[in-house]
Amino acid sequence: MAEEIKQHLFDHHQDYLSHEDPGVSWECPYCDRSEISYDEEKTIQHFKDHLFEHEDQFIESGVHVADDIDRSGNILVKAPQGSPGIKNARIHFLAPGDIVILVTTNPAARLRLLREELGSWPALTVVLTTKDNPAEDIAGLDVSDVPIEIVKLSKRLSLSKLGNTISQVLDEHGRSEGRITVEFDILSEIIDKFGEKPAFKFLQILTNQFKTVGGIAYYPLDPDAHDKSTLSLLNDSFDLVIRATETNFIADKDNR
Repeated sequence: MAEEIKQHLFDHHQDYLSHEDPGVSWECPYCDRSEISYDEEKTIQHFKDHLFEHEDQFIESGVHVADDIDRSGNILVKAPQGSPGIKNARIHFLAPGDIVILVTTNPAARLRLLREELGSWPALTVVLTTKDNPAEDIAGLDVSDVPIEIVKLSKRLSLSKLGNTISQVLDEHGRSEGRITVEFDILSEIIDKFGEKPAFKFLQILTNQFKTVGGIAYYPLDPDAHDKSTLSLLNDSFDLVIRATETNFIADKDNR
């Protein structure tokens, strides 16, 4: 994890590294430390190590990302679709949930992750999906003794009707005891199908709904699938924006 953080810091401060005859040099953006050397590889590593010294006091282990927003709010999770980073985020966010709500086009994959990666099933799992024959899709999973509700959504569903359906689920379960975790796995599809402005208006209403019930909602998104202007608008819609890797989460502060 330390090396990944060092690389992340270096990526953000490469402007402080200079390649000039007769060597390579760097100047610290935080203090008056500097270095010059003929050995480029060693000099860059020293720069990474030094940057890390400024940040390691802020690194914590054994904490949950949602602690930064008091365990209630909306989190945009950036990582390539199907990547180890997305899987890591799913496990991280779903594990503490007592009531898990999945808005997805791939219910079998989401339920399989719950079965294989969590120590026990949530007290209740609600799946909202446009998948054709969702019950048939999960037929290979042994969920006979698991509390699961599946809500089949029409692929022609409007944003307002989708919002109303989610509201009904929240009204039914929002007052139940336990922590609510929501995975909204169709953010890209919503943007592509309905356009930016309607999608962002819908997102604003949706995020307020999840906050009202004190839930944690996270939205996986492949940043390479959208242009910078779209990502910039999205960043402002969330309480927290992170980039997920296989081993850690990095706050995407530079894009907030």
